[in-house]
Amino acid sequence: MTTTSGPKTSDPLFEVAGTARMATVFVKAIEGRFLIAAANDAFLALSGYDRLKLEDTSLTKFLGRLTDATTAASVRRAVEAQKSGAWETQCRRSDGSEFLAAIFLTPVPEEENKIYRYFLSLIDIGAPVARLLDQRNELHALYENAPGFIATSTGPNHQFTFANAAYKRFVRRDDLVGRTVAEAIPEIVTQGFVDLLDTVFRTGEPFEGRNIEMAITDAKTGKSQTRYCDFVYQAVRDAGGKIVGLFCEGYDVTAQRESAEALAELQSELIHLSRVNAMGAMATTLAHELNQPLSAITNYAVGAQRLLNAPDSDPARLSNVLRSIEEASHRAGEIIRNLRELTRRREPARIDFDLKVAASECLRLVRATASPGIAFVDAVPDAMMLAADRIQIQQVIINLLRNACDAVRDSDRQEIVLGALSDGTSDVLYVCDTGPGLELEAARNIFSWSDTAKEGGMGLGLSICRTIIEGHRGRIWLEQSGPQGSEFRFSLPRA
Repeated sequence: MTTTSGPKTSDPLFEVAGTARMATVFVKAIEGRFLIAAANDAFLALSGYDRLKLEDTSLTKFLGRLTDATTAASVRRAVEAQKSGAWETQCRRSDGSEFLAAIFLTPVPEEENKIYRYFLSLIDIGAPVARLLDQRNELHALYENAPGFIATSTGPNHQFTFANAAYKRFVRRDDLVGRTVAEAIPEIVTQGFVDLLDTVFRTGEPFEGRNIEMAITDAKTGKSQTRYCDFVYQAVRDAGGKIVGLFCEGYDVTAQRESAEALAELQSELIHLSRVNAMGAMATTLAHELNQPLSAITNYAVGAQRLLNAPDSDPARLSNVLRSIEEASHRAGEIIRNLRELTRRREPARIDFDLKVAASECLRLVRATASPGIAFVDAVPDAMMLAADRIQIQQVIINLLRNACDAVRDSDRQEIVLGALSDGTSDVLYVCDTGPGLELEAARNIFSWSDTAKEGGMGLGLSICRTIIEGHRGRIWLEQSGPQGSEFRFSLPRA
């Protein structure tokens, strides 16, 4: 039967420590022997031992009942060497049940630094560990069904301690816990992800990745598949602030990436169709523009033939005629080249180009299809450079100019101005017309995709313009509209 009437000793130090809340056994050295002098109430409550049976028991016997042989021997050696010590080990209660404890040995110096007494204290760390394990299991249960993938690792080798179902699906394997990242997912080592883990573990600085490409090998089929993910690596620290592991959380964004690529492909197709539609509407009138250089070539060729047949043929005049034929053929080839470039479907190519030259080409193409009474004003500054896809920007300009032509068709004053300016951070292009302006409802929805009233139109013109400009990180807007006319503008970041 356990008694709790206090330690039976007249030693004042033992009497004071006997009321301590930490479980403590008092050891005394008598003629080379080490005996249990007393045990406080906290120890008796923790271990279930009887105070009377403990007192004057040898330390060796006591330790043999309390803990394993290795720990008992280590404590005994520390007592004999008059040193302090600390051990973490399984201990036994009087009924045979076990608990995880931290044991601390503290020598008590006497006069002339001689040691005759020791404190042997125990702290039950099993209950806190059990609570921590329960909390960890609760978190794991919560993480297991989370929509994003979650994994944790420990140590500098990044040994998996947890991976939820979403993480296992992403990496295409189940056997992760207990293995290092390099062992469990070897294909990501050469892709630099283990280096990222090393850096976060070493520095403690988190790493955040967006739309990151990973080549994952299916453990069952051996096939590799490209996946995309958003994720973050964060350091896990212990109570002292030391980094002991890593936490990974993220999302599989492969489906979103594929959807975005499909949408981009659709937008590219619509841009292409819009461009072809616009050029188709110009085809007849472009033939008129081509007719001039082709007619000139014909006339010069006839003149050259006459000069060759003349008895007093002048080589200098013949050379001038041939040079004129060459120039006219170049003009015709340039017209055809511009048309082919504008209708070609290809990947956007952002380059530096002279806006003045590109705008002049657009004006020439639109002027060929416009009413003869429309006056075009080129107000684009010389040597103004843009960094963009030249063909796509020309398509936007042509669409705006064609809309302006439609706007001024029935106006008394038919004038269209194409100009540009810089505001320090952006280059702004504008198209002004002298048309009657837009109704309020039309102005609100001017850049939305809607059915068109134009014959042969697709209802895509300004919607495609917005797609192109926003794809260049710019914006397009209606600056003003009224009875005196309208002004459309779009801006692009400075080169």
